[in-house]
Amino acid sequence: MSRPHRVVLGAGAVWLGILVTHVTFCLLLGARVQVLNSGSTSGTWFIVAALIYGAIPAVVIGWTLAMPLGLLLRPVRGQWLHVAAFGVLGIALGAPFGAFADPPDYVAAAAMGTAAALGRLAVWKLARKYDDGGPLHHAL
Repeated sequence: MSRPHRVVLGAGAVWLGILVTHVTFCLLLGARVQVLNSGSTSGTWFIVAALIYGAIPAVVIGWTLAMPLGLLLRPVRGQWLHVAAFGVLGIALGAPFGAFADPPDYVAAAAMGTAAALGRLAVWKLARKYDDGGPLHHAL
C-alpha cells in the first residue's frame, strides 16, 4: 500500500494566487470594456475602479473558495488537475453573472474561470509535495 501524497500551498502562495486572479480578472474585463467602449467609460478607468472596489470581494471570495478547494485537492498529485479544478470553479462562480444578462453573456464566466486557473498556475512552483513519512520535495 502506498503512502498518500499531499500537495500543500502556504498562506503566502494563497495570497499570491488571489492577487494574480484578481488582477487578471480586472484586466480581462477592462479589455472587454475597452473593446466594447461606447464612449462613456474607458477600459483603463474600469480596470483601476475594478482593482480598487473589487479587492475586498476578491479576497473574501478567493479565500473562502480557494481554501476548501485546495484542501479537497491535497491528495491529488497532478498539478494540472488543480489548475483545471480552479478554472471550473471560476466558470461556475461567474456563470450566473452572464446568465442574467439579456442576451446571455458568458464572457464574465470565461474571464473568471481563466483568471482562477491562471491564479493557481502562478503558484505552481510554490506548491510542496509531502509523502507522509518521507522528505519534503517540490511538486511537479
